[in-house]
Amino acid sequence: MLPLYIDAAGKRIVVFGGGKVAERKIRQILETTSNVVVEVYSREFTPGIEKFAEAGKVKCTECDLWRETDLRLEGAFMAIICTSDEALNEHIFREARRFNILINYGHEGDVFMGSVIHRHGFIISISTDGKVPAMARYMREKITPLIGEREEKMLEVESKLREDLRAIIKDEARRHEILYRVLRDPDCWAAIDAPLAVAEELILKIIGDRYA
Repeated sequence: MLPLYIDAAGKRIVVFGGGKVAERKIRQILETTSNVVVEVYSREFTPGIEKFAEAGKVKCTECDLWRETDLRLEGAFMAIICTSDEALNEHIFREARRFNILINYGHEGDVFMGSVIHRHGFIISISTDGKVPAMARYMREKITPLIGEREEKMLEVESKLREDLRAIIKDEARRHEILYRVLRDPDCWAAIDAPLAVAEELILKIIGDRYA
């Protein structure tokens, strides 16, 4: 499996099913992507999905998918298949394979949606390759507390340092080495507790004294 982060902004995602699984996947999409077009087709929808629709975040179409001859997949970026009827899921999957789109459907699809941490500027996806989803959720719970406001602040400082170093150090490998050393330096992490502008100055001084 090749882990990828894809910018789905402006793209159209079609969801078949309106239950709890569909709601969880839709929530993940909305939390990590802006300006995405999400269409949901089902006979009924959870209250959560209905709230997304009321807020204009998704478009819900009530229908019997067994009777639909047009699954509206032309021009879609991805299909998510998660109705409660496995025979129906298989039927939709066979139809979806006729289109050149990504398909999220159990082990048969070509896209898996792992357990995601979206916190303090970080996006971390955890997957067990579909073996034990509960383990992925457990690992998310273990990792999430490790990402706090200090890590978010260091992320901002490192981003600024990266730009500053580009102007004075032409060797990319050397820049990467310095940025990594900053992250391993206890004094740099101590500096991060100062106001942002002060922290940047303190860390730049440490870089000049030790690593430049």
